[in-house]
Amino acid sequence: MLDQIKNFLKEIGVYSLQRQKFEHQEQFKEDNDAILSIVTEVDLHNSQCFRNFVRQNFSNLNYVIIDEESIDDLNENFFEKIEQSEYQFIFDPIDGTLNYSSGLPFWGILLSVFKNAQPLYGFIYAPALDELVYTDGLQVFREHFGKTEIVKKPLQNMSRVVQAHCWKTKLKPNHIQGKFIVQDYFSAAIYSLYLSLGQLRAVISTAKLWDVAPLMAIGKLLDFDLYDYDSNQKIQILPKYISQKGKIKAMMFMGSKKDATDIKAVFSEIIET
Repeated sequence: MLDQIKNFLKEIGVYSLQRQKFEHQEQFKEDNDAILSIVTEVDLHNSQCFRNFVRQNFSNLNYVIIDEESIDDLNENFFEKIEQSEYQFIFDPIDGTLNYSSGLPFWGILLSVFKNAQPLYGFIYAPALDELVYTDGLQVFREHFGKTEIVKKPLQNMSRVVQAHCWKTKLKPNHIQGKFIVQDYFSAAIYSLYLSLGQLRAVISTAKLWDVAPLMAIGKLLDFDLYDYDSNQKIQILPKYISQKGKIKAMMFMGSKKDATDIKAVFSEIIET
């Protein structure tokens, strides 16, 4: 399964890169005219390709697909279908569509495989940056410029940068003088990549399941975790923490657990939860 998924990701990565050079057919999600809700024909193409890929290769499995562009297909049976399936394939066909459609390289493709609602495999792929980070459940690997290396647990994360959605963040005039610096990459794939490689300290965000699912698989091997922002409870299983549309409440990823109180204290006054 691992090699099949990697090959699939690279195929649609090549296609997506080629299509990025052209003008896109854009539309908005669910009558939402916010610029960050745009969808291109490449999102829809990749989504359909993924559904075909899973059906052709894993038809013998009891599975459900949770895909950003087809989440509505699950309708009111969302949680029931998760609980009745053994495998959950979670996919974001283009994460960072605004960057993608603007010709910027900061976008990616996110894919994860859960078994019995627990993270098994996770893939973070940024084709324009030639970065692929993934886990086989035992180790985390990075493929970059034709080389493969094992990503090890960081002994110490020296980064001061914390990902937070700036358009929802009330910044104070002196915020940059604090212990952490707020940054926004407008793409879960990009902040997931940087967090996995130890280039980002933490993430505070309101996100969807497909945004964070790969990190749930990768993070448990690199000693960082996903927490519910309000309760500080670790998120380890799917249904309890996601809404009908796949939305997860505000959260924290941390380089280490001891950062939790510190980071939350810094941002509790400036971020809209």
